[in-house]
Amino acid sequence: MVGAAAPGVVVVASCVMSGPVPRRAPGGGRAPSADDGTGAGTQHEGGSAGEIGRCPIRWSGGGRVLYGEHLERRCSRSMPLPRLAHCSQEAGLEQAAVRADAAAQSFRDAVALLMDDVDELVARTVENGDEQRPPYAIVPRSAIEASVRMNLETVRNSLLAGSPVVDDRDVEALTIRVDERLGQGLAVEDGIQGWRKSISVIQERFLEIASEHGVDAVAELNAVRVLWQLSDLMTNQMAALFRSRQLTGALRRSQMRAEFLEKVLAGGLPVSEVHSRAAELGLDTTTDYLTVKAGTTQGASVESLRRRLESRGSDLVVVADGYCFGLLSGAVGVLGPEDVVALGPAAPLPEVAASFELAQRIYDWMGRHGVRGRRRIEDIGWRLAVDWDEAVTSLLVRRYRAPLEPMGEFGTLIWRSIRAYVDADKNVARAAEALVVHRNTLRYRLARFTEITGANLDSAETWLEVAWALAADPDEPT
Repeated sequence: MVGAAAPGVVVVASCVMSGPVPRRAPGGGRAPSADDGTGAGTQHEGGSAGEIGRCPIRWSGGGRVLYGEHLERRCSRSMPLPRLAHCSQEAGLEQAAVRADAAAQSFRDAVALLMDDVDELVARTVENGDEQRPPYAIVPRSAIEASVRMNLETVRNSLLAGSPVVDDRDVEALTIRVDERLGQGLAVEDGIQGWRKSISVIQERFLEIASEHGVDAVAELNAVRVLWQLSDLMTNQMAALFRSRQLTGALRRSQMRAEFLEKVLAGGLPVSEVHSRAAELGLDTTTDYLTVKAGTTQGASVESLRRRLESRGSDLVVVADGYCFGLLSGAVGVLGPEDVVALGPAAPLPEVAASFELAQRIYDWMGRHGVRGRRRIEDIGWRLAVDWDEAVTSLLVRRYRAPLEPMGEFGTLIWRSIRAYVDADKNVARAAEALVVHRNTLRYRLARFTEITGANLDSAETWLEVAWALAADPDEPT
């Protein structure tokens, strides 16, 4: 205990010391003591025994301060006040350091015990997964145990470092796990939820161990903070990996779809392979399929059209070079005004090549004539042959259209009148109304056409040939 003193007066303090009580020799010197060999205990000059107190200080024979556990023993000493305060401060710092070392060791011991508790953590993780996320039940227990062990390694490194530690090995291990989970059929949200649940189980168990082994509250709170940060960091990493893998998987699947369609629509696959690959892609191998080739006017979305066409799970349509093509298991739904859709007849999957060839011809015909909407062979009929048989088309155009060209504008009027007459099924009244001319004017033009070309419009054969030539005219309205 330190007392007040006038200037120049020595302050006497008492403390509990280790070692025997030092004695004062006559004349102010130090008397020998039983433990002089150890140097424990001394009586400072300038005072006699004072009050009895406690002090975490042990003195050596040479006046040097030693630190350590303080043991019960009475002694008295005297020293100037500043010196006493300094010694007390040093002793307090040493005590704090000892306590900090002990706390750190307790924390490390708790982490080590956590690492030895794999079986309990696996059991809790499996139980938690079954209750909270049924999709995760498809993951084998051995895979869950391997994941828990890897998670524990990351948790241990982070707890001991006092901050999240994720190195290249952790990322590599996480990448492998993501690939495994995707292969096991887990969705992104299930994989991320599984990781968070695993870390939650580990955190819960660590706090139990820490409480049992006297880890102080500050260290526990810091551990929780580190695990939260680690969970967020790894969740972001996992989400990025899942997205990357899903994108890669989607691209691979898209390539498989396109490759299958190109081969099956070209007739380049054996029947057995058609069925096996079609089933792998989700097609119904027992039904007949329509073939389709479709596009849009400039500026419209071909991908949007593809999605509208692929309205059933058993449909398969892909985009290539500004148009889409594929197989449809049913009728086409609602189309936009800008859509151009050509359909081939329904056929079994191994026989769709001929159907698709016809769909391509219909699509080309629609493009040449500016036709929109959906068309099948039933909608076009013989007109499809006009563009296909160039020899016949060229002959009929020379016979019925070419003779009118030298007549200039009047020849064009005659040709338009013939078109209106054919479209009206040879009804003069309706054709004249469509042309906004008098009926006699139309009759005159028809007569001139017969005179110039020699065509007999009452003949069925001539009628068909004229209609063919009209269909071949690039100026034909849609």
